[in-house]
Amino acid sequence: MIGDQKGFSMAFLLAVVSLLSCCQASYFILPRVSRTDDAIIIDLDGSGYASPFQGKNWYGQIANPGFIPVPSFNPYPMMFRQQQQPSGWPYPSGYLSRLEEEPIDVKQVAATCGGGPATMPKTGGLASGRVYGAIVAKKGAWPFIVALQKSTDGKLFCSGTLISDTKVLLAAQCLEALSLYEISSVTALIGMYLSDQSDVQMTRRITKVVLHDKYNAFNYANDIAILTLDAPVAISKTVGPACLPPASSDPDQYVEENAIIMGWGTEDSGVIKLQQTKTAIPIMANTECKGDSTFGKYVTDATICLDTSSTGPYACKIDKGGPVVILPSPGAWTVVGINSYTKDCFSNGLKTRVSAYRTWIDTYMK
Repeated sequence: MIGDQKGFSMAFLLAVVSLLSCCQASYFILPRVSRTDDAIIIDLDGSGYASPFQGKNWYGQIANPGFIPVPSFNPYPMMFRQQQQPSGWPYPSGYLSRLEEEPIDVKQVAATCGGGPATMPKTGGLASGRVYGAIVAKKGAWPFIVALQKSTDGKLFCSGTLISDTKVLLAAQCLEALSLYEISSVTALIGMYLSDQSDVQMTRRITKVVLHDKYNAFNYANDIAILTLDAPVAISKTVGPACLPPASSDPDQYVEENAIIMGWGTEDSGVIKLQQTKTAIPIMANTECKGDSTFGKYVTDATICLDTSSTGPYACKIDKGGPVVILPSPGAWTVVGINSYTKDCFSNGLKTRVSAYRTWIDTYMK
């Protein structure tokens, strides 16, 4: 009888330990981290778990991450499972992802990219009063812009560009300062117009992050990353990818081309509608970019900048990672830049030149 009691006690203890481990894992998920010749890959899909890792500046520790993958598990406790929807995951902000009310025929859109205004926007529109040189964008005009939200405070902290139904292009700096735990809980907001997130069409969690291996936080070199969403977005008139430019080693490939930037443009707590440039802004030659007193020292052949000297506007901090787009042909809005160095809402900034990384992007789009 005593032996039976000991056996029962040991079995009960193991059950408790297993239960506690499961519960701890549901809140502290450590993704698998690997490295290739030109990228750091953070895989959150079916990742293992370890003790809580809440520290900052994980990027500098990737050379020796020390993470040992363990068998995959469902990271969500049983009480959450019935809340999951095919179009998204449960969210602490209190809403589930939802599709656009009137989606169009996906077959008509799936093979295309670059949806947006029919022509390059000119002057006019409703002045926002929030960002110098910006106007309020028409709702649904820019189907490829994505906002990123932290689960810790529910605030927007970066932007990105949808480049397929499952991939988002953005700046590496958006994630560099986050712990692995924080990255695992980032929410991508798709089809959003209002900064209070009340009109988000779809929400997605992230299953994979690919950052350029040579990203340098001190000089903004190779400031580029790709996110993989947990489920494809529903392509519609107001949600769809931007086109990618052809690969090029020419730093002045798009000099004098007119470009548009967009974003929510402020970190104020008020509700802001999506902003865009009031006029098309020319892309400057790199030699001119190097003359800028604030970011000239960061200019390389893989960056571009815009001539905002007379028109503005400028990207703000929450617009980091967002798109710089041109219109080479009707219906083909193309992302040629990523907002990188951004001092404040009233200063010009530096952009990562997307065409310099086209081969890298193609590799990790798979």
